[in-house]
Order: sequence, then structure tokens, then C-alpha cells
Amino acid sequence: MSSYGQQPGPHGSPSPYGQPPHPGQGQQPYGQPGYPPQQPYGQQPPQGYPPAQQPYGQQGGWTPQPAAARRPQLVRHSLPVVTMDKLVGQEIVEVLGEVVGVVARTRELRPDLRGGNPVDGYVTMLTESRQDAVARLVEMAEAAGAHAVVGLRFDCSEITQSLSEVCAYGTAVTLAGGPVGAERTG
Repeated sequence: MSSYGQQPGPHGSPSPYGQPPHPGQGQQPYGQPGYPPQQPYGQQPPQGYPPAQQPYGQQGGWTPQPAAARRPQLVRHSLPVVTMDKLVGQEIVEVLGEVVGVVARTRELRPDLRGGNPVDGYVTMLTESRQDAVARLVEMAEAAGAHAVVGLRFDCSEITQSLSEVCAYGTAVTLAGGPVGAERTG
């Protein structure tokens, strides 16, 4: 093996990388460029070097923008949907069974929600997903002849790396006086 042009290693043998074997000799180890030079901990680089980079995901001078996303609103349904096990002042006469509402959504933030703070966009998107799941649950309950849904719960899961499921479920019931808000005759 020829050692032409190589610096001697720690024991007089040539260094395989063509660099001095110890970084203390004024160069970076293993052919790494020396710009900007490494500074001892806590010291600033000398003037003339570019400023240090911002941590990943942060850009200098960025200020949060107002959210382009709509604020979630209360959604009223054609029949009562409650998280309680009964409706106050109403007597349950029949349990029809479990009703579900399922939506599958991409985990990417929708383009219409990307204009402002991404956290606000995700909050809006997640809220709308749950409201859509409840709307589908109500459709199933109405088709079953229910007057209300009690015991509303949510379940969420990942279907694929880019797709998530939101499920709303509860118990469809009929009430003693008929649907809430219907005129009672008697």
C-alpha cells in the first residue's frame, strides 16, 4: 500500500482518510469541512459567520396568524342525543338497540383549514368529524323509529397510516309520550 500524500497515523502508519488522526491539530476529523468551526460549549462563534439555525420546524420572525378555520358550533338534531343514561323528565319505554355512526377521514389537514394556526385547523377538523359521526348515528336511530339516543360515546382508531375512523355510538330508545317536542294528545 502506498502512503503517498497521506499523513502518518498515531503510530507512524498512514491515516486511511488523508487527515490528521486527531482533531486537535486544527482540522475536522474524517474529512468533514471545518465551516463553521466547532465552538466550545456556551461560546458564540466569532463575527462574520452566519447566525445559528433555528430548531427544526421553527422559522425566525414567524408570528401566528389568525385561524382561517371556522369555530365549531352546536349542532341540533331531529331527536335528542345525550351522554346520560336517561333523559330528564322522560320515561324510556323501549330500548331499540345500539346505533352507530362511523366516518373515515384522512389525517391530513384539509386545504381550507391550512390558512392559520395548524392546531386550530386540527381542532376544527376533529370536531366536525365527531359531529358528522353523530349525524350518521341520528340517521340510523330515526330509521329504527327511535325517539332519542342515550349513552352517547365516541371511539377513534387508525385504519391506515393516513386514514382514521371516528365512531359515535349509543342506545336508541322510545319514550313514553312519543318524540320529545311532539304534541301530546289526551
